[in-house]
Amino acid sequence: MTLPDHGGLSGPEEIARFIDDPLTSSVLTSMADICLVLSPEGRIKAVSSKKGSPVTGVVAGWKDKVLSELIDSMSTEKMRKRVDQLAKDAASPEVSPPRWVELLHMLGQGETLPVRYALHLLHDKRHVLMLGQDQRPTIEMQQMLLNAQIALERDHEAQREIDTRYRLLMDFTSDSIILVSVGSGLIVDINHNAALMLARTRGDLLGKSLADYFADHTRDSLVAGLEKPVQVGSAAMMEVEIKSSQRRLQLSGKMFRASGEQLAIIRLSDPGAGVVADERLTSNLRQLFNHGSDAIVFSDRDGNILAASETFLNLTDVPSASAVRGRSLAEFLARGAVDLRVLLENARRAGQLRMYATKLNTDFGAQVGVEISATWLDDQFDPVLALVLRNASSAGAVRPDTGSGQDQNMQGVIELVGSSTLKDIVSETTDVIEKICIETALELTRNNRVAAAEMLGLSRQSLYVKLRKYDLVSKDEG
Repeated sequence: MTLPDHGGLSGPEEIARFIDDPLTSSVLTSMADICLVLSPEGRIKAVSSKKGSPVTGVVAGWKDKVLSELIDSMSTEKMRKRVDQLAKDAASPEVSPPRWVELLHMLGQGETLPVRYALHLLHDKRHVLMLGQDQRPTIEMQQMLLNAQIALERDHEAQREIDTRYRLLMDFTSDSIILVSVGSGLIVDINHNAALMLARTRGDLLGKSLADYFADHTRDSLVAGLEKPVQVGSAAMMEVEIKSSQRRLQLSGKMFRASGEQLAIIRLSDPGAGVVADERLTSNLRQLFNHGSDAIVFSDRDGNILAASETFLNLTDVPSASAVRGRSLAEFLARGAVDLRVLLENARRAGQLRMYATKLNTDFGAQVGVEISATWLDDQFDPVLALVLRNASSAGAVRPDTGSGQDQNMQGVIELVGSSTLKDIVSETTDVIEKICIETALELTRNNRVAAAEMLGLSRQSLYVKLRKYDLVSKDEG
């Protein structure tokens, strides 16, 4: 901080009285920011500052003050040691260099003034001449250098982090990536997968011309192909042949500029690798969808039909696939929204639902018995419900038994023949069938009483009455 100039200094003249040489005194006071003459008792006998120095207003009041009162305790101890060393040097016949000391002047209100002094013992061997240099500009410069070094280190760490990410991306990506200098055609960087395609090691390829490894391209033709993409902003595409293996690859690349150098990022791919098996699987699945004996339907998360196979169209008597696309599955299910809710909720919760028995409504008002298997294709953004529907209306399509408990109930009914009247047997059979239907509805809805009541066409209160009648309350709550 620049301090005001109050004037009133003792000036170079008083310094000259102790040096006995006006010229030397003038030179010293013009070179040093602060000149002090210290008495043996540690009192400032003369003080001067360089003209225009920011410390001029501060040192004006220092004359006749004790130096230890103007500096901190640590500086006082350092000053005492330096003065003792000066006295020892004076007693020695050898010429000793000047002693240096850094003192911290206390200016009040928390402000300080760091000064570096050169100490000289005057001719009387008693007084000490102190030539001081204000250290604030030096400290500010050091702080600027320190801040610049910290900023450089941070930039270096950030660059190392970026380089690490880049290297990991190059090493772990399944793509074959090459960076090429457009001007020279030399390989700047290449990952392991690309090196394998060129049948070389990465170290052998760095700094080599990429066009030398292709049978049908030179550097100029390669650059020309990269400069002419099919669409503006898209990657350029071309076919290349590896000299060593005669393997034909697809090259896609895009130019960019970094640090004043034009580079190209190139991706090599084999269009035939891994495609044959995928194409065969896709073809087989397409044929299964179009010609399979079981109907296949895909719907969105709300049950709206996305696609339906030809077999489904035959089951529902719908004339074309476009006529069914976009319609809700509930329109074709006998119990409508109840069946759809059971399919969606169970498939979403468990991932799949097997052998769900219901009926399909046709466009002509008829019904066809079916058994449905549902699979939830849980895509993060666009999940799909896949349904496989098997025609269960024929005599051979018999639904599996639902459990040993139902077998025991039916066996109990059979044993009544011969011991009870037909009227009593019919009454008992009605109760058994009713209980089986309620148990089945609870099983299909995963003990959801509301959905079970809707499926059975009962009110919720009526279902509760029947649950208590057949002692199914505890089973349902479990």
